[in-house]
Amino acid sequence: MKSFIKKHQALFYAIIFSLIFSFMLFIFEPITMYANNINDFWFDFYTLIKPTSIVFLLSFVGLSIFFTIVYLISLKTKKKNFFLIVFLIAIFCFICAYIHSNFLSGFLPSLDGTTFDWSDPAANASSIITCVVVAAALIFCAIKLGLTKTAKYSLYATLAIFAMLSVSLISTIATTAVLEPKDFTAVATSKNLNVASNQKNFMILLLDAVDSTHFNKVVESNSEYQEALKDFSYFPDTLSGYTFTRDSIPFIFSAQWNENEKPFNEYSTEAFDNAKFFDELANKNYLKNFYDIDFTWQSRKALGFDNIDSLGKDAKFTTFVKQEIKYILFKTLPFPLKRFSSIRTLNFNAAQQVNENVEAFTWWDTNFYHTTLKQPITKIDDKYFQYVHIEGGHTPFNISTDVEEIPEEEGTYEDKLKASMKIIEAYLGRLKQNDVYDNSTIVILADHGFWHAGTSRVNPILYIKGVDETHDKMQVSEKQVSYKDLPQAFIELLSDKNSTEIFTDIPTSGRTRRYLDNLFKSEDHMKEYTTTDNAWKTESLKPTGKEFNL
Repeated sequence: MKSFIKKHQALFYAIIFSLIFSFMLFIFEPITMYANNINDFWFDFYTLIKPTSIVFLLSFVGLSIFFTIVYLISLKTKKKNFFLIVFLIAIFCFICAYIHSNFLSGFLPSLDGTTFDWSDPAANASSIITCVVVAAALIFCAIKLGLTKTAKYSLYATLAIFAMLSVSLISTIATTAVLEPKDFTAVATSKNLNVASNQKNFMILLLDAVDSTHFNKVVESNSEYQEALKDFSYFPDTLSGYTFTRDSIPFIFSAQWNENEKPFNEYSTEAFDNAKFFDELANKNYLKNFYDIDFTWQSRKALGFDNIDSLGKDAKFTTFVKQEIKYILFKTLPFPLKRFSSIRTLNFNAAQQVNENVEAFTWWDTNFYHTTLKQPITKIDDKYFQYVHIEGGHTPFNISTDVEEIPEEEGTYEDKLKASMKIIEAYLGRLKQNDVYDNSTIVILADHGFWHAGTSRVNPILYIKGVDETHDKMQVSEKQVSYKDLPQAFIELLSDKNSTEIFTDIPTSGRTRRYLDNLFKSEDHMKEYTTTDNAWKTESLKPTGKEFNL
């Protein structure tokens, strides 16, 4: 056996390398991805490890077979160097992938939806130089040492990298909550999405990242838009509570601040569990429905919403693996090639296993406008509550003013705001056409604003219409509203107050309002700000010196 291995040593080198390469791509990368973003994923480690292990084995076997075939060809043709060259090319790919993933990841574009700058000269130069240096080093060694020794020493290098990756992975598992199971994971399905009540409705339409100042310009530019919103009150001086969606949604419904006293999922679940507005909906016998792609309410009380389902422990294998590969390619490819990773379509939610008769809810503007709003409304006799969170003005700016997909480089934030208004117009028009507009309380808002042309994310839109509320034209309220006020306002609207009868104790000037800010992916480090000025005057936000660090 020893003599056989020695005789075919190069092939055994390649098989060992196949194991290491597969381990880095399909064990190390997915697990560290999950460990660094546990609260962002619906699945847990035990869901992740099943498809990941299968792909790891398939990769290992596939690479081993590939190298075996190349090796047999080289023996048959008596061209040993052919195999060694192929092996060294694979080594080159491995080392470049390792360096890009672990040392050049700082150049990775943010996955918060902002536009990717694929032309970043520093990122491209660093990536190209890395590949050139690795290639030059391997060529130099091959010339000086010969292909056989270079292959041998290169394998030793990959074994050293394997050891470092293994130690890093063990450390990650030991120091994070990777292995903690998610005993209950809820998902919003599309069930009841096209339902409304003959009796009474409470509709909340949330459009992501819509800045109040910029959106109001869109409304004022078109008389049809003003007509569509004439029965509403507009609250331009509205201050959100948080910079990002994650914390904004539970805060909107509960007014409970997240001050990083506990892990986010615990805060979010507690906030939703204790939301008095939801209790009032139940007390008044509303059929409740909650449509959001990032469902962070992880208690069984969430099942009180009719469209919420609990997920099983398995994911759709093919869909899950496709998302995993997108992320791995994005992380490991040289920068000039990352744009081909399809990272823009990364969506692990698509791999959720829900009831086979119902699809998971999706938030895309185009889908909501061209599919959902084109479907007929089914009327029911029960009172009906619906909260729907759609893409709105969120990046990327790949939607035209007609709510059609366009290349990202051709779109603008203004285009997406116009598309958002077109969606609102169609949303309200459908309610009117089905005679369920007048008997509906309707709230149109955003979770936060957007950094654009001098604005920040603190001033989102807020439009409200009560049951049977009509105006000759849209009302504008100067009330200094905080999103902390919304749950109480919702409860009052539930008691048939109209938009001019809520926020009665809120002044029109001089009110001290609070805001907690954090950088993207730094939710565990929040800073407190207050302002007594208008919400759109972001320069008036003053730091209090308080920080909330988890």
